[in-house]
Amino acid sequence: MTQPLMPDGRLVERMAAGDRGAGQELAERHRLSVYARVYAMLIDPGAAEQVVVQTFDQAWRSARDFKASAASPLAWLVEIARGLAERRKRWMAR
Repeated sequence: MTQPLMPDGRLVERMAAGDRGAGQELAERHRLSVYARVYAMLIDPGAAEQVVVQTFDQAWRSARDFKASAASPLAWLVEIARGLAERRKRWMAR
């Protein structure tokens, strides 16, 4: 019998407490969604993958700052990714 999935918000709480497994689980759940959004912005698979990695690294570092009342964990991840992708896009345009 499988256990029910832990809510994303709880995973972020566990990340903030230093639980790397929670960060890995959140990344497994949302990696493809984040990648699709970033790829749509960059149209470059390698750059998109790098931004995805950076997104989850930044989420790990800033998990303590996550405010569940402001956004869902997925919206938070997408916002991090969007900012990183915009920066990457400007860099690629040089």
